[in-house]
Amino acid sequence: MKRNILVEPDVLEYIIKRGGLSYLPSFVEKYGSLGVVSISEIEPKVPGSSLPKENVETKPVEKSNMTKPESYEYDWDFKVLYTATDMQINGGGVEDFRQLFLDRYHRLSRIVRKNQEMRGVANISQLDKGEVKIIGMVDEVRVTSRGGLIFTLEDPTGRVDCYYPEGGFLLHDEVVGVVGTYNPDTNRIYVRDIVRPGVPIFKRERRIEENIGAVIISDTHVGSKMFLKKRWNKFIEWLKSGKNGAETVKYLLIGGDVVDGIGIYPNQEEELEITDIYAQYETFAQYLESLPDYIKVIIIPGNHDIVRNTEPQPALPTEIQKMFNGNVEFLPNPSLFILHGYRFLMYHGTSLNDLVELIPGMNYQRIGDIMKYMLEMRHLAPVYGSKVSFAPLPRDFMCMDVVPDVFITGHVHAFTYDKYKNVHIINASCWQAQTKYQKMMNFNPEPGKVALINFHTDQVKILSF
Repeated sequence: MKRNILVEPDVLEYIIKRGGLSYLPSFVEKYGSLGVVSISEIEPKVPGSSLPKENVETKPVEKSNMTKPESYEYDWDFKVLYTATDMQINGGGVEDFRQLFLDRYHRLSRIVRKNQEMRGVANISQLDKGEVKIIGMVDEVRVTSRGGLIFTLEDPTGRVDCYYPEGGFLLHDEVVGVVGTYNPDTNRIYVRDIVRPGVPIFKRERRIEENIGAVIISDTHVGSKMFLKKRWNKFIEWLKSGKNGAETVKYLLIGGDVVDGIGIYPNQEEELEITDIYAQYETFAQYLESLPDYIKVIIIPGNHDIVRNTEPQPALPTEIQKMFNGNVEFLPNPSLFILHGYRFLMYHGTSLNDLVELIPGMNYQRIGDIMKYMLEMRHLAPVYGSKVSFAPLPRDFMCMDVVPDVFITGHVHAFTYDKYKNVHIINASCWQAQTKYQKMMNFNPEPGKVALINFHTDQVKILSF
């Protein structure tokens, strides 16, 4: 934990068998850059390791009368890296929010310090005249008439003004490093370089032997009059067919807003086909019941679901979960989990509405570029006080402690696939036609698109329904 490394349970056993604490320095030097370490990366040529597989769910697939596709033959390999119980709010005062932002600072500053350019970082209270390197949280950003940036950096020891003539942009509450020259007479740093936490260019072999994968969707909005039931049924029939790519599907990932909800926006009842939120979830559960029993469904909530609006959001409540069969897993928003060695970060994406306005040059046709900036900032919703409300938790779950292999968002009813520094970037499509609000905003959704990632080939295929 001190070195910002997550290890799977079988790796912990591996370390203990080789000496425990005495072996740690060698282990960290060799595998520390991975972020999350699995036994397959340490012993890739050892089939059927005898080490314990705690927290790994492997459910033997029950026999079915249907024609058996390839994915039927394999077990699930699903691990969650944090749970909804970690996201319970126990306060709400100034000190609670202070702890949240301190946690963000410490988590992201550790990542910034790994940058070679940031060796020899000092606290703000230790600044002395001349060359300096510091890490802080951004405040009071202004753009000069010549396009430069004037901003304040703050760390737990103090504040300092900064001037960066090269321009660009910074967001409030980002954590960045700066390199420059400090003038104690003005208490200002003349900045030569700004260093974001960033994503290391590190390519690891993540392909597996089994020809299986996951299909990724979001924003079904069941209960809405605009729910595209014919397209949805076509998608379900494809999954059930076990053909034309569906034979590889072992997981269905759903990125929030599974129902349209009640009272989410003014006069929403005029656009609802189902006006009882529990009936909306019951209907959605019925839609999933017809899926083949070898497909695991993983669901996170969104802003239309029956959870708190503040982020991070806990998993759907127990009374909702009971409506679904045992193949469905309910996770918080955001969630970090592993499927067959692939690290997935799934976030509904409400902050995209903020970032499309705050990052210069962005629009709803450039969601992929916004997601790249999120990866570089290593935070899903950096700006406090905008459209996204933060839960005052001791830990900032919106920080990207670990670089994912697959980064998924939804919310904006667009569709994007891109690849950035070996990370698959997917803004998942919706299953709702244009609403009155979207028409008023001149926004045309892209419904019925599906991203299918194959763990054997490490390739993403786009399908339309």
